[in-house]
Amino acid sequence: MIRESWSARPVKIILMSSVSVNRPSHQDTRRERFERACVWALRGLVPPSKDNQRAANFLNDVIETDDVHARWVAVRPDTLKEGDVSEYALHEGLVDSLFRPGETSMASVAHFMCELATDAELWAAWRGKLPVIVNATLH
Repeated sequence: MIRESWSARPVKIILMSSVSVNRPSHQDTRRERFERACVWALRGLVPPSKDNQRAANFLNDVIETDDVHARWVAVRPDTLKEGDVSEYALHEGLVDSLFRPGETSMASVAHFMCELATDAELWAAWRGKLPVIVNATLH
């Protein structure tokens, strides 16, 4: 649909995902074998987990980072918590483990996603990537 309604500027897609989503080509190296097996099992038992991975794979494999019609970022928060916007940290890869998760306030995720949509430098830094967002007080 995006390619068929082409405009002069690429469409920005910001996907709200989770840390259960793997970056392509096994770039998230922090996961041990047992943890990877648990994530695999979660995808089979909890449909949203599988859907999140499929959506991230679609962005990476189909739209790609240099598509002229669409550009994307998939935001991967850790355990979502209620609360106000607080200082948060952004990371290229995983920070915590499945068994000792970090926390991310929902308001901070929303703030980061709004910043991505409006701040050209921030967008350029994260375009085509899957940043992990966590509350900075823990890291």
